[in-house]
Amino acid sequence: MTTSFIPKTLEELGRDLARLPEDSLILAGGTDLVIHMHSRHMRPQALLSLSDVEELRQIVITPELASIGAMATMAQVVAATDGLEDLQALAHAASDVGSPQIRNKGTIGGNVANASPAADLPPVLWLLNAQVEIMGPGGATRVIPIQELPTGAKPATILARNEVLVRFLIDRTALKGWRTVFYKLGHRSQVTISRIGMSIAILQDECGIIQDARVIVGAIKPVPYRLPAAENILRGNRPDPELGPRLGETFKGNTRRVYKEEAAKGAFANALARF
Repeated sequence: MTTSFIPKTLEELGRDLARLPEDSLILAGGTDLVIHMHSRHMRPQALLSLSDVEELRQIVITPELASIGAMATMAQVVAATDGLEDLQALAHAASDVGSPQIRNKGTIGGNVANASPAADLPPVLWLLNAQVEIMGPGGATRVIPIQELPTGAKPATILARNEVLVRFLIDRTALKGWRTVFYKLGHRSQVTISRIGMSIAILQDECGIIQDARVIVGAIKPVPYRLPAAENILRGNRPDPELGPRLGETFKGNTRRVYKEEAAKGAFANALARF
């Protein structure tokens, strides 16, 4: 029989994390884990649900800081960030996750902790230099850069079995004047797994010329990665979709799948069209 832990507060969460046995699972939105549990006949000794910890759902955005709780749903992330130019890539990525039903249930923390190479949110959080707050047994917390969370191997993240993501912190002062977009290329336009996740941030002058740029790509390697060659092409230009073919050339040597080298040209063009 599986023992259930359903904390209501962060204090209770810390207590329950300390009580978890070795054979245990942590449930966020459940859009991935529940399917795996059924298909693989997983019967853990204990299951800890994060669904009732209201603090984990909170999103607070000020001109200086964006704090997004790990249990905030994709729909909540879209509602909170859509129209904010520095955080627009988050709205793009969250709105591309699954169906409306999935977006109303799936969480940003689950998307990141699952650590799928094709996950939509990690490339954007890397682009924004997000920090991750992690809670362990007894309620002890630590904050690390998002880039330190995934391992690119097994286990997929540095999280211990009794640690959970609490919130994502984004310094908006460092993003002042920047505009961000995300474009996802899949086998179809909706409800699809990402084949390329293109996250781009640009800083333009008063004439629209790009003074600085960041490009983070997902769904190519085990973890997102930065593409400096593409950033160099963007600098000194306007965000013109016609740059797509040149930018796509920077994919060569970064993927073993030749079709992605060609597909990247269109992905770049479509991403730039969002600026």
